Amino acid sequence: MTLLICSCNEKVEKQKTEQISEPIIESKTELNTEPELDTDYSISAELFAKDVLKENLRKHTFDIADLKKPVHAQIFYNVGLQKIEAYSNKNYPKNSEPNYYEHFTLFVATYHSEINALKTFELLKQVSKKSFSEWQKIDKEVSLRVIALNVGTKPGGMIIQSGRQIFSLVKTCRETPIGGTWNDYEKKFIKYLTKRGDEEFKVLNSHCGMNKYELKTIKASR
Repeated sequence: MTLLICSCNEKVEKQKTEQISEPIIESKTELNTEPELDTDYSISAELFAKDVLKENLRKHTFDIADLKKPVHAQIFYNVGLQKIEAYSNKNYPKNSEPNYYEHFTLFVATYHSEINALKTFELLKQVSKKSFSEWQKIDKEVSLRVIALNVGTKPGGMIIQSGRQIFSLVKTCRETPIGGTWNDYEKKFIKYLTKRGDEEFKVLNSHCGMNKYELKTIKASR
């Protein structure tokens, strides 16, 4: 009888724990009434891509579980990940499907909530601080993400979180797709993510030859 009571108590406690731990993120989302919370900027990203690529716009949607997706797409952690999209110029490359980092213009990862996107961006900031060899000693899965992240360090790139999305803006060691400097190109993209002219964004940024992302603050300007 005593064993039966103990067993029942354990089941009740386990159920309570599951009920408390599961909906934490969602309940925070529901309680927060700020209009910008969980904002979906995927349409803004597509408008930017159309502005840059014009009639040559090509859109890609990658299966999250697809191991053949571009290596760089593996930087997006799977917790709360809803979909991965990317944009590229339909004329490049000419004789094959785009697969390498520099074949694309922009990667977009959409999460179920802004909290998921924020947590992932924080993880990316931590991952960017150490080299592959340093992470390899600690965590095999994270070290693979370091490889995926480092794909964008030599040619350059900018990773930014806003609303439910994490964006990876592709840069190269060549000219920008629209002329002007890469700094101007970055600011042009950020304009699509804000309605305020003075908003500041924390970004992971790398320029050609840097071989490492650095955490920077970029101010939107109009």
